[in-house]
Amino acid sequence: MNEQKKIGLFGFGTVGQGFYENLKKHTHLSAVIAKVCVRRIDLPRIGHELYFTDNPDELLLDPEIDIIIELIDDAVAAKQYVHTALREGKSVISANKKMIGESLKEIDEWHTRYDATFLYEAAVGGGIPIVHAVDGFFRDQEVLKIRGILNGSSNYILTQMQQNQWSFEQALIDAQAKGFAEQNPTLDISGVDASYKLSILAYHAFGEVPSLSSFSAESIENVTKELIKKAKTKGKKIKPIATIEIVDGKIVCTVKPQLVSPNDELFSVDFENNAISVETLISGKHTAAGKGAGSLPTGSAVIEDLKRLLSGYSYQVSKSKKTVA
Repeated sequence: MNEQKKIGLFGFGTVGQGFYENLKKHTHLSAVIAKVCVRRIDLPRIGHELYFTDNPDELLLDPEIDIIIELIDDAVAAKQYVHTALREGKSVISANKKMIGESLKEIDEWHTRYDATFLYEAAVGGGIPIVHAVDGFFRDQEVLKIRGILNGSSNYILTQMQQNQWSFEQALIDAQAKGFAEQNPTLDISGVDASYKLSILAYHAFGEVPSLSSFSAESIENVTKELIKKAKTKGKKIKPIATIEIVDGKIVCTVKPQLVSPNDELFSVDFENNAISVETLISGKHTAAGKGAGSLPTGSAVIEDLKRLLSGYSYQVSKSKKTVA
């Protein structure tokens, strides 16, 4: 019987609780949450008997904790916790796309320098295992292009605007009420959130660390009722499309609202759903769709990373890089 691994969990918000609920259902996994670090220790937490602390060192420096799972929204603190954990020999799972997207050059070094494993499937596609696919299955097929809907919040807002003729403000409030959008939705609606995800996929697809400053991002706030009406008369929809491709030897990444036709694989991807299409030289185009926002889809992606971690899996990108910018 495998020895049970002890988990140190950072964060017990929407995603943290989603992971906790998912883990309770996976009783076959040889892992248990030993300690949880939260910002406010005084908040009442009902329905479990977890140990809570507000001292990060109780997790990071505890020799009995094997795995750190980082699910907080503070990118600066998250980076510090992840780096410290890897340096201490603890494997790490994270869902923090902002921290990972902004720190890819350092993360590339961490993958090479430390023996401990760092996985972050939940940072990109919610319940879609796209990082695992791009880093593994598609690695030897030469990726030509990745295109998709990578932000469930933006897609939900645009769907409500188009199906129910809601204003942007109405749709945003509804998305926030349902937990699909943050109270400060700037990263989602501006396209920056999807840009972080694109940078992670570009790193794994092309083995290079792209420059976020070269990305082009356009806000969905620019989508007016008039544009929606024109799209509808043509039988089309407006979708928040993110694209990566190699143009003249350079990685080109764009995020912007675009018109899509009924024959487009992204046309029927509505509400908080995500979809990602990977076009390869050998096997052509592959498209996967699934929930891209909410606690349970993201929590399930963390569970899948935990399963891979317990089986000894690690990313291949550091072992087969082309060049690093």
